[in-house]
Formats: sequence, C-alpha cells, structure tokens
Amino acid sequence: MRYVAFISYNHRDRAWARWLHRSIENYQLPASLRERGATTEVAAKRLAPVFLDREELPSSADLAEAVRQALEDSAALIVVCSPDAVRSRWVNEEIRSFKALGRGGRILCLIVGGDPGATDRPEAPDSECFPAALRFEVIDGEVTERRAAEPLAADVREGGDSRRDAVLKIVAGLLGVSLDELRQRDEARRQRRLVAIAAAAMAGCVIFAGLAVTAWIARNEAVAQRKLAVQKSLTAERTADFMISLFQVSDPSEARGNTVTAREILDRGVRQIDAGLRAEPLVRAELSTTLGQVYYGLGLYRRSEGLLASVRLVPGQDARARARQSVALADVQAALGKYPEADALYAEAQRLLATEPEPDLETRVRILIGRGDTASNEERFADAQRYFDEALAVGRMPGAPADVRARALEGIAMLKAYAGETAVALDWYQKALTERTRVSGETHPNVSQILGNMGATAYLMRDSARAETYMRRSIDVDRRVLGPRHPDVGIGLNNLGRLRLEGRRFAEARTLLDEAVAILDEAHERTHPDLAFPLSNQGLAFVGLGDDARAQPLLERSLGVAVANRQTGLEGMILTYLADLQCRTGRFDAGLASLDRARPLLTEAYPDDAWRTAYGDNVQAGCLTRLKRYPEAQVLIETSLPVVLARWPAKALHGHEAVERSRALFTRTGNADKLAQLQALAR
Repeated sequence: MRYVAFISYNHRDRAWARWLHRSIENYQLPASLRERGATTEVAAKRLAPVFLDREELPSSADLAEAVRQALEDSAALIVVCSPDAVRSRWVNEEIRSFKALGRGGRILCLIVGGDPGATDRPEAPDSECFPAALRFEVIDGEVTERRAAEPLAADVREGGDSRRDAVLKIVAGLLGVSLDELRQRDEARRQRRLVAIAAAAMAGCVIFAGLAVTAWIARNEAVAQRKLAVQKSLTAERTADFMISLFQVSDPSEARGNTVTAREILDRGVRQIDAGLRAEPLVRAELSTTLGQVYYGLGLYRRSEGLLASVRLVPGQDARARARQSVALADVQAALGKYPEADALYAEAQRLLATEPEPDLETRVRILIGRGDTASNEERFADAQRYFDEALAVGRMPGAPADVRARALEGIAMLKAYAGETAVALDWYQKALTERTRVSGETHPNVSQILGNMGATAYLMRDSARAETYMRRSIDVDRRVLGPRHPDVGIGLNNLGRLRLEGRRFAEARTLLDEAVAILDEAHERTHPDLAFPLSNQGLAFVGLGDDARAQPLLERSLGVAVANRQTGLEGMILTYLADLQCRTGRFDAGLASLDRARPLLTEAYPDDAWRTAYGDNVQAGCLTRLKRYPEAQVLIETSLPVVLARWPAKALHGHEAVERSRALFTRTGNADKLAQLQALAR
C-alpha cells in the first residue's frame, strides 16, 4: 500500500487530525519489534506516510476520484470520531468506500467528543460520535441496517486515554500487535533513553563543577562580555554599510532614480547578504530577518516565508533573535491561512522570550495579537479574548509600543464580527480606527485594514452605502501605502466588486473583479483560499454580461479552490451558480446533479440562513421550467421566492434572478394573476 493509513475527519476536528498525523508519523518503532518483523509495516523505523487530507494529493482535476484512490492505497482507515464527524457526509462516505473495499476489519477510531451508541439513547441522540457507516455493515457498497462490530477505538475525552496511550493504541492496531506488548517495549526504550540522558547530565555536571572552581571564570566572563560588545558594534557597522550599499549600483546606466522598485531593492539586498556576509552569520541573520518582514509587508508572502525559514537555521543566535524570527514567520503563515502552524510559531516565540531576563514588550505584543487573531479565525473566541485582554494589559506597562491599544481594539472588533455581533463589532472598529489614526496618522496599513473590516461589517448589516464608503477609503489607503498590486488591494477590490455585482452593475463589477483576481493570482498559489470567492464573483459578472463561455471556467476554477480548502458553504453556492449556467445552456442533467450536490452543503454550512437553500430551489425551478415540468417547478417557485425576497430586494442580483425565473414559469403556464404580482414586485 502507498499509505500506512488514511485519516478521515470533519474540518471542525482538524486540530485533532493534525496532532494524530504528526504523532503516528513521528512515532519511532522499538528496534526489537522491527527486528522481529511481525508485520510489513515494521520494516521501517516509522509508520509513514499517513494520508491526512487533500494537501497530500497531487494536482488533480477530479478531487473525489483522487480521494477514492488514496483510500484504495491505504492499508488502514483511522476515523476521528465526534458528533461533527457524524454530521459530515465526507467522513461517512470515506468509511463506506473503505468498507466496500473489503477492509472493514482495518478501521480504527479516535474518539474526541460525543458518546458511542448515543443514537440508541433517546435523551441525547445528537451526541453520537460514530458515523452511520461505522455503526452498520456495508454490503455491495451500501450501508445496511445490520449492526457492525464496534471497532478498536482510542478515547481522548476527559477521563479516557492519555494522548500517549491513545497513540500507542492506534499504533498497536496498525501493526497488529497487542497494546501491552507495544507499551512494554515503548516503556523499555524510554527507560534506556532516560538512563542515557542521566549519564550525560552527570558527566556535564562533573565538567561544570571542574570549570566552576577554576580561577579563570572571571576572566572568561570578561572575555565573553567583550566579544558581545564587539559583535553588537560589528552588527551596527555592517547594517549601516549594508543600507548605504543597498541603494548604490556598480553600473551608472542602472541608476534609475525614482523608477527603482522596492522589490528590486529587496532582491538586491538578499543577494548582497548571501555574497558579502558569509563569514558573519549573526549579522546576516539579523538583516535577513528584517528583509523577510519587509517582503511580508509588501504582500510577497512566499518570498518572505522562504527567507525567514532559512534564517531560523543559522546557529548561535540568542533567544530574543529567534523569537523575533518565529513571530515574523508566524505572521506569514497566518497570511497564507495556515492558522495551526502560525499559532505553533507564536507559542514557540513566547517560550523563547520567557527565557530572556530583559523584557521585549514589542515582540510580546506581536505574539499576543497574533495568537488572538489566529484564535478568532479558528473560532476559539474565549482564547482570543484572553490574548487581547493580556495585550491591553501589556500596553499599560512603561516602555510598551504606542500602538498596542489600537492593535488590541482591532482584534476585539474582529472577534465580535466572527462571533456574529456585527453592530457591536462596528463600534469596536470605530474605537480602533480613532486610536490608530491618533497614533499613526491616516496613511498607515492598519488604517486601511480597519476600514476594510468596517466595510465588511456594514455589508453584513445590509447597509451597502455605508459599506461602499468604508471599502473605497480602505482601497485608497492601501494603494498609497502598500502599492497598487498588494493582495490587500485585491481583497478590497473584490469586496467592492461584489457590491456592484449585487446591484447588477455588471460592467463596473467586472472591471473591479478582473483587477482583483489578477492581483491575488500574482500573490498566491492557484488553490489559495482567498481566491475562491473573487473567482466566483468574476464568473457571475460574466454571466450578468451574457458571456457564458468566459463565466464557465471561472466558476469551475473557483469550485476547485473551494473544494481543495473545504470551504463547504462557498462550495454549495458556487455549485448553485454553476447549475444555473448549465441549465440555461441546455445541460439539464449536469445542472440538476450540481444542485443535488449543493443542497446538503448549504444546509450544513448555513443552518440559520434559509435564503441560500431557497435560492437553490429557485434555480432548480428554472431548470424544470425549461424542461416543461411545470407542476414541479411551480411548487418550488411558490416555496422559494418568498424566502429569497425576504433577504434580497427584487432589484438586487439574487432577488432579480429569482423573480425572472418565476416570470418565465408563469408566462409559459399563462398565469396572469401571478404575472401581475411579479410586475408589482419588480416596480
């Protein structure tokens, strides 16, 4: 098999899945077990590779087929079990497919929440943690009503297995050995390691004691301090020389004055560091860290990521320098949407700073704000509030950065927005904007960021005029401060284009969205999550302009990005738009199939937002009208149209399209009364 195991999980259990993936692949099998060769999996020192999710897949036009192939190539299936997993059609389908391969005996479970067998208890059926395909047998590829044997399960709930025992239980199941045997061998190995560490520590103590009684300790301390002073002086001198040389050119014909770009200067700086500071690694690391942060500030995330990752490998750096590098790299990971990786780096920086006797309040604040933002994005709202409160407390300390309060207020505002408290969020954003403008003036990147968030919040409050005002101010600041091709400009243009799209001003929307997608394509990989929404908007703009040929590939690409990043709700909406296009161009079977895929996704992602599912029903009614299945279409029109119009005016994009589909049906069926009602709505 290509994979030792396939981990199936719901996106809400992603942190547990990632932990289990790392734990299995990093677990080093005991040598005695490998020598015995009990199974084919123990031929190597580690159990790898383990398939985690679509990030493991090669580029593929058919993700579903690629996942099925990964299941076939996996020796075992590990299911992260929770109530969220029970509600996930992906997890249930992966279990069903694996059982259909005849490998039901090679399924292992990690229980992270809920209760096994809860469906049999009427008091709490929603707490079931085993998906249906796990609880019942699969015959001829279909889940039956016949109970299946309960699989081997590790349980990390409170009062269950420790994390170490859970990993050992899963590993034992993968190897086909008893848990007691594996635990005994693992414990023996740990004991040997502890003995080795203790022996090394004892030897170190003896050496240290010998040094401590020598008369040279005072002299060595003085020498060390002198070297440190020389190093700091050298760093300052080399930094000054470097900054001067950065703007000099060897060929007078290259001196283009104001036309030289920031990117050219940065790239030249990196080349000069590599060529001229090989003998001075600490100076090189300090300058490279600074340049990596500047790349990040310009939106060149991949370039920044590579440079900062290489800097962390330089030996001999003190804890403070390594903490700054970890924070800088964490900022980049967060910008790329890699929130667990970002939080791990922030936590690492926090541990490094704790070892330093002198406080570094600037770096500490960056860590707290970064961890708060990351927690908000992962919907860990209590953790986020705690980090922001601590940042505000640090801001009251002597010597704290002047903008701590502005950064913390903005973080709290974003937290409230993520929690659905839009009116409260807008008030907090206004406080943050006032504080940021007071400290930094109006031309600062964070001013733009706050204005953009205020625009998004006003949009959620259905105040389009206010949203557009904030968005325009945000884009203007970004262009002046960050440059016209920065990703933040692209995001702002997309949001403004969406407003134009919803107002059915398609030509204006297309102009804005073309520029937005071009900017984001330059800054990100083709499957970056920030691209799914702009691409779908661009496709809708072309649909509105009647250019179906250009709309189709854009909607298909946006769908691929949403699927790759498990953006379930967005995937459902894109499928709905695509279905409408397919039906209008005569591909009725494809359109109805797209709607069948979209409905459960929309229901799962938006349980309290009924208009989206209703809009899908309205699209289906339009498709059935074209197929002359009028009675079915009329039922869907009568149930969906009021729900859509309760959210969207009849002249807005979704409201207008819903009304036009209804008009088409009633025109064909000659229903004059209904047509008169629609005419009144259109006015």
